[in-house]
Amino acid sequence: MRHSFRLLAAVFLAALATYGAAKTARGEASTAAPEKVLKHSEVAFMYASDEESYRAYGATFVAWGGARAAERVKWHHDLGIRCTGSMWCLTAGAKTLYEDEKLREAVARDIEGNPIEVSWLFDHTYKGMKTYFGCTNHPAFREHCREQVRKELSGGADGLHVDDHLGVAQAASAFGGGLCDYCVAGFRGYLRKHATPEQLAKAGVKDLDGFDYRDLIRKHATTREEYMKVQRRIPLMDLFLKYHLEEAAAFVRELHEVGAKAAGHPILLSANACLPEERHAVVVKYLTHVVCEVAFNARQGTEKLDSAIEAFNMARRLGKPIVVTAYGWDWSHVKATSAEELVRFWVALTYAHGQWFMAPHPKRQWCFNRELGTHWYQAPVEAYTPVYRFIRSNAEWFDGFDPIDGSQIKAPATVLCTARRKGDAGPVVIHVLNRDYDEKASRMRVAKNVRLTLPASMLDGLDGRVRLLSYDAEPQTARLQTEGETSLIVLPELRLWTLVAIE
Repeated sequence: MRHSFRLLAAVFLAALATYGAAKTARGEASTAAPEKVLKHSEVAFMYASDEESYRAYGATFVAWGGARAAERVKWHHDLGIRCTGSMWCLTAGAKTLYEDEKLREAVARDIEGNPIEVSWLFDHTYKGMKTYFGCTNHPAFREHCREQVRKELSGGADGLHVDDHLGVAQAASAFGGGLCDYCVAGFRGYLRKHATPEQLAKAGVKDLDGFDYRDLIRKHATTREEYMKVQRRIPLMDLFLKYHLEEAAAFVRELHEVGAKAAGHPILLSANACLPEERHAVVVKYLTHVVCEVAFNARQGTEKLDSAIEAFNMARRLGKPIVVTAYGWDWSHVKATSAEELVRFWVALTYAHGQWFMAPHPKRQWCFNRELGTHWYQAPVEAYTPVYRFIRSNAEWFDGFDPIDGSQIKAPATVLCTARRKGDAGPVVIHVLNRDYDEKASRMRVAKNVRLTLPASMLDGLDGRVRLLSYDAEPQTARLQTEGETSLIVLPELRLWTLVAIE
């Protein structure tokens, strides 16, 4: 299965490259992007920042927008930083909806024809107007999105980031929306291509030309409240949701073309595809990389990391790099409790899995909770730059390494390990993370004499020279002890993160 997916991904990338070359030959802007999006030792910012912060972190990339004007693009390039423009498929915003009648009509609708409010923007209102989901199947909102892209890429930025890429598919899958005239007409066309006669017959659809999915829905529910209770039991619902997801993904692909034309050159494309959710994976095949939030579950310290780790692994399976930050509620907890050690752990965990954690923003790190709504964390630069400078200064142990099976590495229960190797017979690096978190002290409890046992075959072809590298300690050497088929390495001390570099 994994081999088949990689083959399909390779075919898609080859087709994309051929398509881009053909467009270039015709004098059009190609969307084809560089093969390597990021070296692993690179440091990404979420939003644009100031030169002092960039230099402190060793920034190389701004992932979530902030470089619209040509002078801002040039400024970033002069600093050696690639940059992006960002747009929103979620909503036109309360102020714009208040002022623009056409966009007020182009919002997500429920079975009663009512607009769907974006629940997490409950505090974003304008003169009584709420923030409603835009409908990415409605011509007026689609053109609004295209115009956003044109403005964001007119300065020649290196890439486009599409925030809330699901558009109306988000409202359809979770909030009872996606039922306006344009959505229903689009679904009718989708059924013509994808529904089997058996599926249509089972749903009682006799005349597809005159079929209105809302009529079928009303046999089961006439209000949004009723609909949300029975949605998954309504006939054809799986196809309806799949239609919305595929339309949203296709629109992102279209926006990529709009952006490349506006920029005048090939561009990167990312979206806030929140892996490991399957509905967010549909768009990934069109992206050069994923830029998103993942759940680190800050309130549970280091106990609940499964979702984040699965996001990293899923991105790897899909063949696309993932550049992440934590969710707003995670950052809200960090701000409220000064849990800086947790953030440093998130950085280490992400890089240990071959991905990138965006530098905590010194002025505008988004936070969210029900009590305060949207608010901001001013991340103290001095708390986090040592970790990132460590990554930059040890690029030789990050760049060019690929994951290898580390499941046979045995370590204490409070220690997490990943293994990576350079090429088939090059050096091995084991990322060793301490997850023994003392919440009251906001520190990891220091572990002494940490024993790592691993199959000797993992180190085939290596001389056995071992270095221990940590962001907050001087480099050390260690002894590799091999007996039969097992090797042993002892770390005298483990605070948060140590690279065991084996040559």
